[in-house]
Amino acid sequence: MAAIIAQTAPRLAYLMPDFQNPTGQCMDHATRQTVAELAARTCTTLVVDETMVDLWYNAPPPPPLAAFNREAPIISVGSTGKSFWGGLRLGWIRASSQTIAALVQTRDTLDLGSPLLEQLATCWLLENESTLLPARRHQLKARRDMCASLMQEYFPQWKFRMPEGGLSFWVELPEMMATRFAARAEGSGIHIGVGTRFGLAGSGERNLRLPFTLDDETLRRAFTTLQPIWATLAGQSGGNKMRKII
Repeated sequence: MAAIIAQTAPRLAYLMPDFQNPTGQCMDHATRQTVAELAARTCTTLVVDETMVDLWYNAPPPPPLAAFNREAPIISVGSTGKSFWGGLRLGWIRASSQTIAALVQTRDTLDLGSPLLEQLATCWLLENESTLLPARRHQLKARRDMCASLMQEYFPQWKFRMPEGGLSFWVELPEMMATRFAARAEGSGIHIGVGTRFGLAGSGERNLRLPFTLDDETLRRAFTTLQPIWATLAGQSGGNKMRKII
């Protein structure tokens, strides 16, 4: 990151340090300190996406990135969509008073503001998060564990690391078949995030993003549907390999 900033001098960088989408990885204390100091030294504005910060399963993440250097130009954004309910499309921004004033002025030229009912619902949810979020995390952790068990049962060739937070697995396939597999799964009514959507220049063809938010019965039904699709593709791929006999 330091090399990229030195080479390109970007005006803004977008980061997701808390259970990053799609990998689910969480930035540790030391890295946050280094990144915050780098932003302050180079005057690079960081937009820090905290939409997954509440969805931890083993231990809460470190303090927010903005807490590591008060001089760093950091804009933090959050949302109720992941923490509470995907249908509540309301979020917030934390930044310097000057930045907030500029954003408010810009917002006034676009619309009349967020719906009042949704704002009231969000305020209530935030006031009661200490009683609501533990149950939400417990439910998602159970579904994460169920999804991991299903992958080991149905797709033992796939590699993944158990996410410490977030809503999905970042899966590594044994071969570059993500796009073909996702296309065939789409034909069976199952939508899968292909790794190429999250990378540059075609990277990620060996990766899939698999969410684990659905109930156990739906997850098992999906894996049952996907297994023969994968077996067919893997068989075709193996048959097309060139063998060299010496």
